[in-house]
Amino acid sequence: MIALSRLLADRRRDAFGWAIGTIAGVAAVVGLWPSVEGNQDIEQIVEDLPPSLRALLGSQADIPLSSAPGYLQARLFSTLLPILLIVYAISLGARAIGAAEEDGTLQLPMTGPITRRRIALERIAGSTVLLVAVGAVGWATAAGLGALVGLPDVGAARMALATLAVAGLALLHLAIAAAVGAATGRRGPAVTTASAVAVGGFVLHGLAASAEALRPARALSPWWWLLDRNLLVQDPTFLALGLPPILATIALLLGLATFERRDLRFP
Repeated sequence: MIALSRLLADRRRDAFGWAIGTIAGVAAVVGLWPSVEGNQDIEQIVEDLPPSLRALLGSQADIPLSSAPGYLQARLFSTLLPILLIVYAISLGARAIGAAEEDGTLQLPMTGPITRRRIALERIAGSTVLLVAVGAVGWATAAGLGALVGLPDVGAARMALATLAVAGLALLHLAIAAAVGAATGRRGPAVTTASAVAVGGFVLHGLAASAEALRPARALSPWWWLLDRNLLVQDPTFLALGLPPILATIALLLGLATFERRDLRFP
């Protein structure tokens, strides 16, 4: 597991910075709960929003925003945490193979008695470990601070379920970035492709909520898979928990197949 441990060592400072940022963001959201609880003015504001924005917030008519599940869904599990983890995931995925080949850091490991596939898998596994670790930090912060401020109707187990779904969405984008990086040997295409999937899916989810003609197309958006249900109070679906890891695995297999066949390009 040399490649995995090396990647973890090289990326530990970045991971620490992302963990601190996640703690700060999650703490800010959860810490504001006492000022939101039972605030009917917020309900009126949400009702006045267009359907596209309500969909992007994960808002549901039967789950008030002034309730703990509605508030955490809108402020944390549909916005802050997914954005943080997806951005971090794309960065990790792009650097796993594509950026490492581009800057030459992958050249030395390739001269050792380890296969290409093993090096790539270990680097992707290490990137996944870092992503999961930052996601776990976000969950622990939300659960711990939630207990301190007295969040009703939302337990640590439900927060873990919602965090798992967000992490699955982020993992899909990590896999896309890693696969494109493995196929091209470049960081730029990896970041561009994964970012296009993230932004395109987000926009499609919002537009489908407003335009009836686009409603069937929302099934193509990974954001709809995540936000169709509030996992803090509702049961999860296969789309939320099962499909992202499956698609991530397919993307990685395709990327690795190309990586094994092509000539590597080092500076």
